[in-house]
Amino acid sequence: MKMNTILQYILAIAGFSIIILVHECGHFLLSKLNGIHVEEFFIGMGPKLAKFKSRSGTTYGISAIPLGGYNKILGFDRSESIPDDKKSKAFFNKPFYKKFLVIAGGGVFNVIFAILLIGIFLSMGIYAPVNVVEYVQPDSPADRYGFKTGDKIIALNDEKVEDWDKFSQLTKSHPGELVTYTVLRNGEQITIEVKLDDKEGQGFLGISPKLVKKKIGLIEIIRQSFKITWEVSISYVKLFGMLFTGALSFAEARPVSPVGVINIFQQSASMGFQNFVLFVALVSLLLAFGNLIPILPLDGGHLVILIIETIKRRPVTKKVLEVYNAIGLVIVMSMLIIGFIFDIISPFSIQNL
Repeated sequence: MKMNTILQYILAIAGFSIIILVHECGHFLLSKLNGIHVEEFFIGMGPKLAKFKSRSGTTYGISAIPLGGYNKILGFDRSESIPDDKKSKAFFNKPFYKKFLVIAGGGVFNVIFAILLIGIFLSMGIYAPVNVVEYVQPDSPADRYGFKTGDKIIALNDEKVEDWDKFSQLTKSHPGELVTYTVLRNGEQITIEVKLDDKEGQGFLGISPKLVKKKIGLIEIIRQSFKITWEVSISYVKLFGMLFTGALSFAEARPVSPVGVINIFQQSASMGFQNFVLFVALVSLLLAFGNLIPILPLDGGHLVILIIETIKRRPVTKKVLEVYNAIGLVIVMSMLIIGFIFDIISPFSIQNL
């Protein structure tokens, strides 16, 4: 079902915001579970519109700009002054594993969120190929021997064909051979003799299947959700590796500004709500892994500092932190500016992916 442009942009902003908010919720909940005080948790950015303070001392609220959210974790900024009665709940006073869990919590929640969204996507039904001809490739064996759109293939050499996978398996097993297909055409059963082509040692007929939307069971949805999440995660790791080794060009992995991100989300929404849900899941996974890049202020940079301090058994000096942070901010801001320029002169299109 298509949506009008205004609704598409509303969904785009909501989808982008929810991904960031889920990330911040991960940091928040892992802080609470590990006895670390969270001073503030706000939905949105910018000026604070409404807030209240809980019994635990955390201030919750809503900000004016409806994009994501943020946490203020006690002791995460080493320069802040901490009252004596709260020092035991400060981030930097906790053991390594608790600090590690808090920093990694944002990415973990993004992965969990992606799994859930992929499950929702699959529950709406998936398109699967069936053994009905949707397209006949010109000058292929199927074209030469008279296959037509709408033909349903039910057997090959008297061996029953129940689905597309079976058809594909049987056809590939007869490279260059003369075979007989049994076909239903307009309710009538006919046979078609075909000499298959030999393509790299496999039989080739030259048709494309019709795609039919099917519902799948809960167990299969769960299994496929984890499988797809794993496969996409591996792909992201490989892509990041290709980027840092130079195997992936800058033009292919160009940065995108927040304006460009919203535009991409809008494009995905224009392709229908089900596709939009899948796209949000993929971006949630991308945020989880992208945040592990070892620069500040990203989570990866904080993990690097944490590991160094644990090995050296003493805090990193203020000067080192300032330099590391400055380098990270320059890199991040440069990417945002470059992305913004690209988004103006050459807007990103997901149709080209």
